[in-house]
Amino acid sequence: MRSIKLIVFALCWMNCTAYANLDIQHYKNCTGSPLKALQVDSRLIFLTIDAYKNNQYNYAAILDASETEMTQCLIVDISRKVILDTIPSMISNSCSGQWDKKSHTPVWMADIGGGKDGVNYFHYLSSEQLKQLNKRDATEIEQIIESIDCQLPTYQKQDVAELNDAAFLLYKFEYYAESLKVLNQVVQLDPNRTVAYLNRADTYLALKNKAQARKNYMMYADQMKKLGLSNKVPLRIKKYL
Repeated sequence: MRSIKLIVFALCWMNCTAYANLDIQHYKNCTGSPLKALQVDSRLIFLTIDAYKNNQYNYAAILDASETEMTQCLIVDISRKVILDTIPSMISNSCSGQWDKKSHTPVWMADIGGGKDGVNYFHYLSSEQLKQLNKRDATEIEQIIESIDCQLPTYQKQDVAELNDAAFLLYKFEYYAESLKVLNQVVQLDPNRTVAYLNRADTYLALKNKAQARKNYMMYADQMKKLGLSNKVPLRIKKYL
């Protein structure tokens, strides 16, 4: 058994050294749990076990050497400097899984044993997480809302499509105030995100704020006109224009 662990560690080490090590002391912790790694006196540099990077995303799974009672890894968004999740590991110096490099969004494949059926898939975009749920999954939805709320100040303009999708799904689940908060961030990041005004207007209407709903419907229609797409404006909003 010991020889197997040594082989695993050796393979992991050879793979890990291709990645840059990270100093995450100043990363924002959105895991929902306190982390020893973020203590003021921490001077640890964290070993990147596996990375997921494309033109839009830059995520990593890093070994948390600050934990002494158990081995765990941290899922981090390097671009936004956010710690998103903790992953307990059964094998020392390993994260018990890997990124799905074929996915166009960050998905962690956690190895729980048992061959192909022994893999759990964890999505790390809030919109993708919400797509796995329905309205009855209140506890899970509220956990995702807490995570979004923590991350909200870190989002960048390139994230507006993801944020808008998450806001739309929260609206569908009737979390109107939470949806509105996310949409306000979308508009702040990208005032030209036309569909956000339509979604925000619908949300205001659900909150029975007809004045703000009308204002946002008009802003949406105005942007559609500038884009030469007035014929695509939904008929249902004509009465508010």
